[in-house]
This record gives sequence, structure tokens and C-alpha cells, in this order.
Amino acid sequence: MEKEAQKRRNCHSAALGVISSLFSVASVAFCVFLSFNAADIRSRVVDLESGKRDHTFGHSAEDFNSLIQQRVDELLSQRSYENYVKIRTARQTSPECNCPPGPPGKRGRRGRDGEPGPPVSMPVPHLAQLVPYEGKIAK
Repeated sequence: MEKEAQKRRNCHSAALGVISSLFSVASVAFCVFLSFNAADIRSRVVDLESGKRDHTFGHSAEDFNSLIQQRVDELLSQRSYENYVKIRTARQTSPECNCPPGPPGKRGRRGRDGEPGPPVSMPVPHLAQLVPYEGKIAK
């Protein structure tokens, strides 16, 4: 009984050691990956600052600007149509009829009362805000 408990403890500690070792190796690999990416980004920044490249991600600056301008125009045209009021459809009348619609119908039933709000208290003016009465009436 005692040997089985000892074996289980050893097995658990060995599994924890393997898992922690795997995490350590994964973190070192991730650090190496990030350092390579940082070096690549640094080299791109140096190239851009030095002016060696006239191209941005495989496109010339003019192509890039025209693509951006087209996309901006698309977005602006979509946005401008979203805020328009919907156009009413024409009534089913003959083309000769130019008269306005008839008078409005009866009013509908009154709706239910809403929930009562919090009680409104009147603010009490501060003494400095009160104007003393001097017995004169302003005209």
C-alpha cells in the first residue's frame, strides 16, 4: 500500500517535471521567434528611413495611395446612403389625380401610463442667492 502511494507520488512529480520542462522549452522558442521578428521589423524600418525602398509591401507609393483612395471613396459612399430617409412609395392612384391625401383618421386609443418616476424635490436656494427686499417694486 505504501509502495503504491510512493509510486503515484513519483509519477506525479515526474509528470509535473516533464510539463514544466515543455513549457520552458516553448517559452524559449517563443522568445527566439519574437527576436527574429523584431530584427526583421528593425531592418524594414532602417530601409524605409534610409529611402532605399520606394515600394511599400510590394506596391509602389502611387498604387498604394490609389488603393487607399478607392477604399475611402467606397466607405464614404456607403455611409452617405445609410443616413438618407427612406423614400415613400407612390399611392395607387390614376396619373391624372394630383390632389393631396384626405384628412387624417380618428385618433387611436390612449396607451398605458408609464412607470412613475422618482419624486421631484424643489431645490432650496442658498441664502447668498436670495435678494433682500428693500421695499421698492421694480417697474
